[in-house]
Amino acid sequence: MPRSKRDPTRRVGWSRLKSDYRRRLEASGISRSSWENGADLRAARGHVPAPPRGAAPIDIVERVVAGEGEPADLRELGVWNESRRPAWIPAGMTDDVAAALSQLPPPKDWSEVKFYPASGGEPWRMVVERKGNAYPVEIMIPGGGAVGTGAREVLDLLSDPKLSGADMRYWRHWWTARSEDPFEVMGSA
Repeated sequence: MPRSKRDPTRRVGWSRLKSDYRRRLEASGISRSSWENGADLRAARGHVPAPPRGAAPIDIVERVVAGEGEPADLRELGVWNESRRPAWIPAGMTDDVAAALSQLPPPKDWSEVKFYPASGGEPWRMVVERKGNAYPVEIMIPGGGAVGTGAREVLDLLSDPKLSGADMRYWRHWWTARSEDPFEVMGSA
């Protein structure tokens, strides 16, 4: 894709795209402005990535993180956490937070993490920038930054994985590369 000389993160050339391709993008909900801002085109192209191996069922994770989970959903996440939780997620994490994190690739593939907090205990958006030329991965995590909340669990994990009980074999690459500022919480000063 051609890039703007002023802003290399911005795509240019929407009008040079074939009209059939533009229609297909628009039918998938990608407008000109979102295309220029670097929207993820994989769904429009029919290349929707599969969740990582061992990830919790995405429909259950979305319901539980949004606070709409039923007791059966919570039981299923508990069973998943006991049997299929990826090894890089610490065993002490609560089921809903571990299930949300399971949608991400292992930390060795991460280059940067950003959080977009929401008020009132609403779910936070977590964006993981990946190494190389890979699309970022965006998930929702249980909200609230206070002690005992899902977002605090993730912030503590990224601040010091060893204190959170993480297996450092999986976190060594992340920890050595990001010992100064491991993540950024957007909107905080």
